[in-house]
Amino acid sequence: MALDLSVEPGDEAMATITRRFLHVNGPATRDDYARWFAISPAAAGKHIAARGDDVAGIDVEGTPMWMLAADIKAATRCKPARVVRLLPAFDQYVVASTRQADNLLPGPLRARVYRPQGWLSPVLLVDGQMAGVWKHERKGARLTVRIEPFVDAPRWVRTAAENEAARLGAFLDAEPEVTWASD
Repeated sequence: MALDLSVEPGDEAMATITRRFLHVNGPATRDDYARWFAISPAAAGKHIAARGDDVAGIDVEGTPMWMLAADIKAATRCKPARVVRLLPAFDQYVVASTRQADNLLPGPLRARVYRPQGWLSPVLLVDGQMAGVWKHERKGARLTVRIEPFVDAPRWVRTAAENEAARLGAFLDAEPEVTWASD
Protein backbone atom coordinates (compact mmCIF):
# COMPACT_ATOMS: atom_id res chain seq x y z
CA MET A 1 0.00 0.00 0.00
CA ALA A 2 1.41 3.40 -0.98
CA LEU A 3 1.84 6.09 1.62
CA ASP A 4 0.02 9.33 1.00
CA LEU A 5 2.63 11.90 2.03
CA SER A 6 1.33 15.44 2.00
CA VAL A 7 3.37 18.33 0.66
CA GLU A 8 4.38 20.63 3.46
CA PRO A 9 5.72 24.11 2.72
CA GLY A 10 9.43 24.18 3.48
CA ASP A 11 9.77 20.40 3.43
CA GLU A 12 13.34 20.49 2.17
CA ALA A 13 13.86 16.75 2.50
CA MET A 14 11.05 15.96 0.05
CA ALA A 15 12.14 18.79 -2.22
CA THR A 16 15.66 17.35 -2.30
CA ILE A 17 14.43 13.80 -2.91
CA THR A 18 12.16 14.94 -5.73
CA ARG A 19 14.87 17.02 -7.40
CA ARG A 20 17.43 14.24 -7.14
CA PHE A 21 15.02 11.67 -8.53
CA LEU A 22 14.22 13.87 -11.53
CA HIS A 23 17.88 14.71 -12.08
CA VAL A 24 18.86 11.04 -12.21
CA ASN A 25 15.71 9.53 -13.77
CA GLY A 26 14.15 12.39 -15.72
CA PRO A 27 12.25 12.60 -17.85
CA ALA A 28 9.88 10.56 -15.72
CA THR A 29 6.15 10.34 -15.13
CA ARG A 30 4.56 10.97 -11.77
CA ASP A 31 3.76 7.23 -11.71
CA ASP A 32 7.48 6.45 -12.13
CA TYR A 33 8.25 8.65 -9.13
CA ALA A 34 5.37 7.17 -7.12
CA ARG A 35 6.54 3.64 -7.78
CA TRP A 36 10.18 4.46 -7.01
CA PHE A 37 9.36 6.19 -3.69
CA ALA A 38 6.39 3.93 -2.78
CA ILE A 39 3.87 6.77 -2.57
CA SER A 40 0.58 7.33 -4.32
CA PRO A 41 0.63 8.85 -7.81
CA ALA A 42 -1.38 11.80 -6.45
CA ALA A 43 1.23 12.47 -3.76
CA ALA A 44 4.01 12.12 -6.32
CA GLY A 45 2.28 14.66 -8.55
CA LYS A 46 1.97 17.07 -5.62
CA HIS A 47 5.67 16.76 -4.81
CA ILE A 48 6.64 17.37 -8.43
CA ALA A 49 4.26 20.33 -8.78
CA ALA A 50 5.57 21.79 -5.50
CA ARG A 51 8.97 22.22 -7.16
CA GLY A 52 7.47 25.01 -9.30
CA ASP A 53 9.84 26.44 -11.90
CA ASP A 54 12.57 23.95 -10.93
CA VAL A 55 10.74 21.31 -13.00
CA ALA A 56 9.38 21.32 -16.52
CA GLY A 57 6.65 19.23 -18.06
CA ILE A 58 7.67 17.74 -21.39
CA ASP A 59 6.11 15.41 -23.94
CA VAL A 60 8.02 12.21 -24.74
CA GLU A 61 6.38 10.51 -27.70
CA GLY A 62 2.91 11.43 -26.46
CA THR A 63 3.55 10.71 -22.77
CA PRO A 64 3.60 13.67 -20.38
CA MET A 65 6.75 13.55 -18.26
CA TRP A 66 8.73 15.74 -15.89
CA MET A 67 12.38 16.66 -15.60
CA LEU A 68 14.45 19.37 -13.98
CA ALA A 69 14.27 22.55 -16.03
CA ALA A 70 18.02 22.95 -15.59
CA ASP A 71 18.59 19.58 -17.31
CA ILE A 72 16.61 20.28 -20.49
CA LYS A 73 19.42 21.95 -22.43
CA ALA A 74 21.87 19.11 -21.74
CA ALA A 75 19.22 16.48 -22.55
CA THR A 76 18.48 18.01 -25.96
CA ARG A 77 22.20 17.84 -26.84
CA CYS A 78 22.59 14.15 -25.93
CA LYS A 79 23.89 11.85 -28.61
CA PRO A 80 24.46 8.09 -28.43
CA ALA A 81 27.90 7.56 -26.92
CA ARG A 82 28.52 3.88 -27.70
CA VAL A 83 28.42 3.01 -24.02
CA VAL A 84 28.26 -0.63 -22.93
CA ARG A 85 27.70 -1.68 -19.32
CA LEU A 86 27.12 -4.94 -17.50
CA LEU A 87 24.51 -3.83 -14.98
CA PRO A 88 24.07 -6.01 -11.90
CA ALA A 89 20.75 -7.54 -10.89
CA PHE A 90 18.40 -4.93 -9.45
CA ASP A 91 20.40 -2.01 -10.87
CA GLN A 92 18.61 1.31 -10.35
CA TYR A 93 18.45 1.92 -14.13
CA VAL A 94 16.51 -1.31 -14.65
CA VAL A 95 14.32 -0.78 -11.56
CA ALA A 96 13.40 2.77 -12.62
CA SER A 97 12.73 1.69 -16.22
CA THR A 98 10.02 -0.84 -15.39
CA ARG A 99 7.17 1.06 -17.02
CA GLN A 100 9.19 2.10 -20.08
CA ALA A 101 11.06 -1.19 -20.45
CA ASP A 102 9.30 -2.13 -23.67
CA ASN A 103 10.83 1.00 -25.24
CA LEU A 104 14.29 -0.10 -24.08
CA LEU A 105 14.15 -3.70 -25.34
CA PRO A 106 14.57 -4.97 -28.92
CA GLY A 107 11.25 -6.81 -28.95
CA PRO A 108 9.00 -8.72 -26.57
CA LEU A 109 11.80 -9.73 -24.19
CA ARG A 110 10.56 -8.10 -20.99
CA ALA A 111 10.25 -11.49 -19.22
CA ARG A 112 14.00 -12.11 -19.69
CA VAL A 113 14.78 -9.04 -17.57
CA TYR A 114 11.73 -8.71 -15.30
CA ARG A 115 11.28 -12.26 -14.05
CA PRO A 116 8.65 -13.83 -11.74
CA GLN A 117 8.42 -12.88 -8.06
CA GLY A 118 10.01 -9.48 -8.73
CA TRP A 119 13.42 -10.86 -9.69
CA LEU A 120 15.45 -8.60 -12.02
CA SER A 121 18.19 -10.07 -14.20
CA PRO A 122 21.62 -8.52 -14.68
CA VAL A 123 21.47 -6.58 -17.97
CA LEU A 124 23.79 -5.96 -20.88
CA LEU A 125 23.16 -2.26 -21.54
CA VAL A 126 24.15 -0.78 -24.93
CA ASP A 127 23.59 2.93 -25.44
CA GLY A 128 20.79 2.91 -22.86
CA GLN A 129 19.03 -0.08 -24.44
CA MET A 130 18.63 -3.41 -22.65
CA ALA A 131 20.47 -5.54 -25.20
CA GLY A 132 20.81 -8.80 -23.28
CA VAL A 133 21.23 -10.46 -19.92
CA TRP A 134 24.28 -11.92 -18.27
CA LYS A 135 25.40 -13.89 -15.25
CA HIS A 136 28.62 -14.65 -13.48
CA GLU A 137 29.97 -17.31 -11.20
CA ARG A 138 33.19 -17.35 -9.27
CA LYS A 139 35.08 -20.62 -8.94
CA GLY A 140 38.33 -20.15 -7.07
CA ALA A 141 40.48 -17.67 -8.96
CA ARG A 142 38.26 -17.84 -12.08
CA LEU A 143 35.23 -15.73 -12.86
CA THR A 144 32.97 -17.10 -15.57
CA VAL A 145 30.82 -14.47 -17.24
CA ARG A 146 28.12 -15.63 -19.66
CA ILE A 147 26.49 -12.96 -21.81
CA GLU A 148 23.24 -13.66 -23.65
CA PRO A 149 22.59 -10.85 -26.15
CA PHE A 150 19.05 -10.43 -27.44
CA VAL A 151 20.32 -9.65 -30.95
CA ASP A 152 23.68 -10.11 -32.70
CA ALA A 153 26.24 -7.98 -30.87
CA PRO A 154 28.71 -6.17 -33.13
CA ARG A 155 32.42 -6.48 -32.37
CA TRP A 156 32.58 -3.07 -30.58
CA VAL A 157 29.81 -4.19 -28.18
CA ARG A 158 31.56 -7.50 -27.50
CA THR A 159 34.87 -5.78 -26.85
CA ALA A 160 33.30 -3.22 -24.51
CA ALA A 161 31.33 -5.92 -22.62
CA GLU A 162 34.49 -8.01 -22.24
CA ASN A 163 36.24 -4.91 -20.85
CA GLU A 164 33.39 -4.60 -18.34
CA ALA A 165 33.88 -8.25 -17.37
CA ALA A 166 37.59 -7.53 -16.88
CA ARG A 167 36.71 -4.65 -14.54
CA LEU A 168 34.44 -7.00 -12.57
CA GLY A 169 37.22 -9.58 -12.45
CA ALA A 170 39.68 -6.99 -11.14
CA PHE A 171 37.18 -5.93 -8.47
CA LEU A 172 36.61 -9.54 -7.39
CA ASP A 173 40.32 -10.39 -7.74
CA ALA A 174 39.52 -13.14 -10.23
CA GLU A 175 40.50 -13.91 -13.81
CA PRO A 176 37.43 -13.44 -16.06
CA GLU A 177 36.45 -15.92 -18.73
CA VAL A 178 33.73 -14.52 -21.00
CA THR A 179 31.42 -16.64 -23.13
CA TRP A 180 28.66 -15.47 -25.43
CA ALA A 181 25.41 -17.44 -25.82
CA SER A 182 25.37 -16.59 -29.53
CA ASP A 183 28.71 -18.36 -30.19
